[in-house]
Amino acid sequence: MTATANRENRTLGSQRPAGAGRGAAGTGSKPSAEPEEKAKAPKKSLFKSKKFIIAVAAVLAVGGGAYTFLKPTPVVPPSGGEVVTMDATTLNLTGGHYLKIAVAIQLVKGKATSDAFSTSHAAELVIDEFSNRTVASLSTNKARKALTDQLLNKIKDAYPGEVFDVFVTQFVTQ
Repeated sequence: MTATANRENRTLGSQRPAGAGRGAAGTGSKPSAEPEEKAKAPKKSLFKSKKFIIAVAAVLAVGGGAYTFLKPTPVVPPSGGEVVTMDATTLNLTGGHYLKIAVAIQLVKGKATSDAFSTSHAAELVIDEFSNRTVASLSTNKARKALTDQLLNKIKDAYPGEVFDVFVTQFVTQ
């Protein structure tokens, strides 16, 4: 029983009567028992508190949603679609010679269809590009490729966003 009595005495002895330990005006420092109780209480870590975890989860959710909503869409390069074949055209060359040329135009997939594509302006551009030339200027592959590239650029300018490529399907000089 003495151990119990000593414990009771210590508990009773550590408590002070009201107003004890204070100065004459009744104000003073806090009793020394309160800081000891605070020191004994386990401190919660900021990272383990429920409010912190909820705040982090909310920030991650908002950030993920903003990323998926605002991320840039990848730019898909155009691809070739339908091919429109033009009839062969016979053109006059210098020196009494002739050129028979046929052209096929490949349209951009999803932008133009062969039913709605009018080839009249493209036929005019073919005539302008290849007529009144010499046979010698058309006889090399390099020259034909250069003229075909120029024709492609002119047709792309005439039909913006609709033409993917131009193919020369028939090329006969006489």
